[in-house]
Amino acid sequence: MTMDDGQFVNRLREKLERITDRSVELRVNDDDPNFLEVDLDGPVPRLVFGRNIYDYPGFARMCLEYAAASINEGRHLGELEFHLLLARN
Repeated sequence: MTMDDGQFVNRLREKLERITDRSVELRVNDDDPNFLEVDLDGPVPRLVFGRNIYDYPGFARMCLEYAAASINEGRHLGELEFHLLLARN
């Protein structure tokens, strides 16, 4: 049995909510496959990932890790800081 795109996005959202202990809004940008946006300004973090999350597990993991770390830190991580975080995991 394979997972459809909607189920996949729901699983990502649920995982992010477990990791961060917060509700999140997660959407997919179908226009830009490499898109990644983390909006921390509202009461519920709003995340938008590019459609490459469906085809490239590494991209999905990177988006998930960056979003979780940013939410947990309460700020956007710098590129070097994020690379160091990925290297530790």
